[in-house]
Amino acid sequence: MLNSSTNNDNPFEGWLTFKEAGELVDRNHSTIRYWAETGKITSHPIGTSGLRVVHIDEVKEYSDKHSYRLEPEKRGRLRKSE
Repeated sequence: MLNSSTNNDNPFEGWLTFKEAGELVDRNHSTIRYWAETGKITSHPIGTSGLRVVHIDEVKEYSDKHSYRLEPEKRGRLRKSE
């Protein structure tokens, strides 16, 4: 019988969905998906359902290097002044 405390070879450790990664770096999951689709970070497909995962270290590094953020009231679509 395998002892689970000595078996630390989890191949998915550090890999997260776009949503999970976005929550960790305080970004929208769409931003993480965009980074992956444009080749800024690496993503890998899991199964046949279209699920993709990214490595959190790569997401954190890219997010830190590209930390430009709009003020919360300026995020989203630009609205006409009333």
